Amino acid sequence: MDGFRTSVNDLAKACAHSADAAEWEEFLRRCTPLASLVALRVSRMRVSVSSPATVEDIVQEIFLKLCEQERRILRDFEPRGEDSFLGLLRMVSASVANDYFRRQYSAKRGGKVVTMALVEDAAPLPAASANEPAQMQRSVLHAQLDRKLRSAPEVIGERDRALFWLYYLQGLTAEEIARVSGAGLTAKGVESALRRVTKWLRGEVERRKPGEQAESG
Repeated sequence: MDGFRTSVNDLAKACAHSADAAEWEEFLRRCTPLASLVALRVSRMRVSVSSPATVEDIVQEIFLKLCEQERRILRDFEPRGEDSFLGLLRMVSASVANDYFRRQYSAKRGGKVVTMALVEDAAPLPAASANEPAQMQRSVLHAQLDRKLRSAPEVIGERDRALFWLYYLQGLTAEEIARVSGAGLTAKGVESALRRVTKWLRGEVERRKPGEQAESG
């Protein structure tokens, strides 16, 4: 296979079943820049200074994720347009990067979260205390929100969780997400999914708030 002429979609499908060193070298060459960019953007949202070592660790985890379960993600990939694998890679990278930082802050329990309206007409989430560093507030908030999203996989699937973080962490518009995500949704479909996730998440935050406050008191 001529890597320079082969589309990234075809490379992904080939690597799903191949151990050919040349194919994997070309696959990594094509995909590493995007994975690194997403890792860097998420890292900058999570910590005040993002180190190259952190980005490198996340990128390694991204490619390990692609190889999990006998390369299931690659085997299940179905092209939805030219270079649509890059959209899937963006989603996987965002998910892995957020998981990385979620683990980093998993030991930090009981912190209050910052004010953040998840949709334009949404009521804000509870405010954090003013003396906490802003970056730590955001990190704790992201970890808490992600735990809630993961707590009900039968309600919020992996796809919708990835869409949520592409929008709120990566800053992509619904149109951009529809174009690059490979989720098979129109911009309207992405907007509908985001509204459903944020409505559910706001409900969970408001429902849990009295109990969490009681525990912290």
